[in-house]
Amino acid sequence: MAPRSALLCLMLLLGGAQAAEPMKLYTEDYPPFSWVDKGSGKVVGLAADIVADLMQRAGVPTTQPIVAPWARAMVLTMATPNSCLYTTARVPEREDSYQWVGPIGHNEWVLFARREDHIRLDSLDEAANYQIGTFIGDASVTFLREHKLRVETVPNDRLNPPKLQKRRIKLWSVGRLPGMFLQRELGIDEFEPVLSFARADMYLACHKNMAKAEVARLNDILQTMYRDGTIRRIYTQYGYEKEMPR
Repeated sequence: MAPRSALLCLMLLLGGAQAAEPMKLYTEDYPPFSWVDKGSGKVVGLAADIVADLMQRAGVPTTQPIVAPWARAMVLTMATPNSCLYTTARVPEREDSYQWVGPIGHNEWVLFARREDHIRLDSLDEAANYQIGTFIGDASVTFLREHKLRVETVPNDRLNPPKLQKRRIKLWSVGRLPGMFLQRELGIDEFEPVLSFARADMYLACHKNMAKAEVARLNDILQTMYRDGTIRRIYTQYGYEKEMPR
């Protein structure tokens, strides 16, 4: 009976290992870093593909990425052990809230205006007379409010281009690449960038209780992906090779 008991214990142990919860991945609708492909229903994009490859190499089982409004996705990641969020700007006010793996991208925030309005800005302070649209939880909100600007937020950034077209806002604060992507997707050609005002590296942000050794391991694997050309291949595939983080 002893061998049988040992086998039973082994089966229970293996069953417990197999029942381990996969890592939860949260993201947002933020092309070209991540968005839901209408054909396949899968989350794709620069960051989505990098994270998928990273987790596969690391042998970390994950859920399908959960797409949520950005502010909600941040709260869920902070509240959920064994979870990560992308693509997250690593800015000082977020530093202690997560463990960081990256960078997997970088973002440059700009203000877009209607070309016909002929708005010219040399600094954020000069935007004081304009209503500025962005989305809830975006890192740019901190920069804008530090300058005491009038900021109007929405849950999803796709709502802002129509608002700018209809003059419900005068400026749209958005990452340069996401802003250009959305304009192409919506067939908009009447906007122009009038000010670049902030830059930040973009990371995979994980629950703060993730083991430091696991964070270090994921960062090591990511660096291997840089060295072997995987990151370049992904950026090139989407037509953004020049935007690859260095």
